[in-house]
Amino acid sequence: MKLTKAKLGVSAKKKDIKCLSIDIGTKYVKCVTGQRINNKLKIDKTFKIKLPDDIYENGHIKNTDEMKSILQKALSDNGVKIKQVICTIESSYAIKREIIVPAVEGEDLSEMVSYEIGQYLPIDINSYVLQYKIAREFEEDNVKKYELFVVALAKDIVGTIYNTLVDIGLEPYALDIHSNAVDKLSSEYNLINGADDKESTIAFIDIGYQNINVIIIEKGIYRFNRLIKNGTMDFEISDSNIDEIKSIDEIADNTAILENWISEIDKVFKYYTSRSVDNIIDKIYIYGGISVMKGLDTYISERLNIPVEKVKSIQDVDLISYDEDTLSDYLNAISAVIRL
Repeated sequence: MKLTKAKLGVSAKKKDIKCLSIDIGTKYVKCVTGQRINNKLKIDKTFKIKLPDDIYENGHIKNTDEMKSILQKALSDNGVKIKQVICTIESSYAIKREIIVPAVEGEDLSEMVSYEIGQYLPIDINSYVLQYKIAREFEEDNVKKYELFVVALAKDIVGTIYNTLVDIGLEPYALDIHSNAVDKLSSEYNLINGADDKESTIAFIDIGYQNINVIIIEKGIYRFNRLIKNGTMDFEISDSNIDEIKSIDEIADNTAILENWISEIDKVFKYYTSRSVDNIIDKIYIYGGISVMKGLDTYISERLNIPVEKVKSIQDVDLISYDEDTLSDYLNAISAVIRL
């Protein structure tokens, strides 16, 4: 979800400006610096900060003073002097809907979206920031229409994040959600791991600490995403330190957690395939911290009978400091750079 400059109250963007991208999660804040030059994305720094408990959860910064202190120290320690910042988050509090409306432009379309969402949902529309994107334009009964994907996020979430960044001297340009950033990346950049998937239906699975985010991209078009309320925190509940586990063989006695994940992911896939007889999942890309675990891709592939790969490379996305796990670990933050 991109916030316009007018809503953020910042100056117009400069072409090819270098920016800081911050991905805020429950356990880690992941940061990258980089810039988009023509159609190439150049990332020159990556670093992450482990958060103490009870600082951030599901979109809400619960201790703003400590979050500001943590961010300031991390930026200083890593020599970041860039002020222009994009932030990306994911939250189950983000309301997402597909709607069909007549094809109108500009403010008329914005007003129509606000009206339609106000009719569909029992919320005070004035307490939310609404953003939308046009998935497709089509004609029905001789009337041109838009299929829109709409996201509504509470203003208190947006405002707290914005004020936190401003208070440490940054200049926020946009707040995005993970699914939108990854959609933008997949639609504008080709050859993930060397493969052209533009005519395929791809499931991107972000394995986070608190949630697993399943994003469906159908022939380059975002279809939907679902948050599964499971994640690597499940291993902590079972007394396994997931940060120290490098191979799936090390959790051979605890695969019930993975089996539960796969069951929940399969439910999302079955929802998608039930919408049309033509709907199939051709491939899965996994990313996020645990995706680097050796053997996890094979394990998921064997259970779901779908090819699974960790995101290792994307054409025209260059990382100066790079190993094969960097892109997977920082994909949300890297994707958000495209918003500038």
